[in-house]
Amino acid sequence: MSRRLLPSRPRAALALALGLSALAAAPVAHAAPASVKLRVEGRSSTLYEEPVTTDGHNVTTAQGGTHKCDGTNGSPPANPSPGPTSTSTLDDGAKEGGFSFDGPYNAGFDDFFISRIASDSESATEFWGNVTNFEFSNFGGCQTRVKSGDEVLWVLGGFGKPLLNLSGPISARTGQSIGVRVTDGTDNTPAAGASVGGKLTGADGRASISFATAGVYNLKATRAGSVRSQRLTVCVDPPGAPSCTSGDKSSPSVELLAAGARGGYASDRFTSRTVEISWQGDDGIGSGISGYDVDARETGAAASTAASGWTSLLRGTKKVSTRFRGRSGRRYEFRVTAIDRAGNRRSATGNDLLIPVDDRDRSLISFSRGWKRLERKGAWGRFVVRSTRRGASARLRFRGRRLALIGRRLPKGGKLRVTIDGGSRTIRLRGVARHRRVLFTSKRLGSGLHRVRLVAAGGGPVELDAVAVQPR
Repeated sequence: MSRRLLPSRPRAALALALGLSALAAAPVAHAAPASVKLRVEGRSSTLYEEPVTTDGHNVTTAQGGTHKCDGTNGSPPANPSPGPTSTSTLDDGAKEGGFSFDGPYNAGFDDFFISRIASDSESATEFWGNVTNFEFSNFGGCQTRVKSGDEVLWVLGGFGKPLLNLSGPISARTGQSIGVRVTDGTDNTPAAGASVGGKLTGADGRASISFATAGVYNLKATRAGSVRSQRLTVCVDPPGAPSCTSGDKSSPSVELLAAGARGGYASDRFTSRTVEISWQGDDGIGSGISGYDVDARETGAAASTAASGWTSLLRGTKKVSTRFRGRSGRRYEFRVTAIDRAGNRRSATGNDLLIPVDDRDRSLISFSRGWKRLERKGAWGRFVVRSTRRGASARLRFRGRRLALIGRRLPKGGKLRVTIDGGSRTIRLRGVARHRRVLFTSKRLGSGLHRVRLVAAGGGPVELDAVAVQPR
C-alpha cells in the first residue's frame, strides 16, 4: 500500500507497512496457486530470495489476529475473485524460509500493516512496503493480486529510493570479462556508481567484471541510497569446458501443485474441465534452472493400457504454469521435471486430479422430467440442474470405489434420496448456498459396475452440479 492511502495519523504512532494475515475464522475460496519470485530486502541485508508457490488464503499475525488475504480485501473488494496476493506470498515464504513477521490489522482498510519481518522492525522513518515487478503497490498487500512469474519484493525503507535491477550474462569463462548493467527498475534509467562483483558502474550503468576461478557466482548490485538488486547467478567455467559443469553437481528441487489437493476433484478449485497446473523449482546456490518438462497421464479404472503412459505437455519451458483440459469422469496424474543449466534433473508428481461428470455428459448420466437446467457463474461447467418436483430422478452407472455428489445446499433446500446398488440414504440439502461443495460421499464400494439412482424426496428444491467417481 502506498503511504498516501493510509489514515492521517502520526507516522510514529502507526505500524504503517501492510502485511500478512493468516487463517481467518471464515473459510476462504480456493483459487489456482501461483509460482512467484519472492525477495525480502531488510535494513542491511537480503533476508530471503527464493521462488515461492502461493495462493489466496487466510493469514495470522500476533498483533493483527486472523483475517483473509486473498485479493478480495477492501470495501468494495479490490478484486472480484480470490487469488494469490503479495502478502500471501510473504506468508508462504516465511513458512518455507523459517522466518516470522508481524503487524497489526486495520479494519478500515481490511488489511495488515507489516511492522516486522525476521529481525528487522520498522522505525519512525523506515517502513515496510510491497513491490510487484518493480512497482510499489497502491493498495494493501492482501489486496494486491499476483500471478505466476511475478517478482514480489518486500522492502524496508524503500519508499522514494531507486530499486536496482541487475542484468547480464548467466555464463562466463575464467579470466574473461563480462559486461553487466544496473538500472533503476522503476524507469530503466542507468544507475551509476553501483557496486557489482567489486566493480563500480559508470554513467551508463555498466561495469566489466571477471572471475579468476571456476564456480557458480551469485551477484547483487548495491549502492548507498538505493534498494539492493535481485540476484544474478553466473556459471564460470574454464575455456572449452561445457557451461555450468565446473561448479554444479547437485540436482534442483521442484514441487508440483496440481489442483484438487483437498479431495482430488477439479471442482475444488475450478469451474470447468480446463484446469491450471502450476509448479516451482529452486536450484539454491547452483547454476539455476534452465527449464521444465511437464507430463500428464490418465490413471484409475477408466485408463486404458495405451493411455496409461506419460504424455508430454511441455518441454524445456520457462513457464511455471500451464492449462490442461481433461475428459469427464477421468483421473489424471501430472509430473514436472526441473533441469538446471548444468543438466542436473529432478522430477516430482502431484496429487491425482479427477474431472467430475455433469449434466452435459448424457452418455454417463440421465435425468427424468422435473429437472431444470440453470446457468450459474460459480457452478461446475457454469450450469446446475434443479428440481422442485418430488419424485424427479437421475440415473447413472459407474465403475469405481466411491461416489461423491457435488453441488450446493439451499436456504430452503429439500431432501435427496441416493440409492447405490439397492442401498438407500436420504440427505438433507438445506444450508448456506456455496457452489461446488461435496454434498455426499458414499462408503467404499466393491469393484465392478455400480448403479445409482437419485430422487428428489420433497421438502423443498434440490440442486446438483456434478458427480465425481473415485476409481480406486
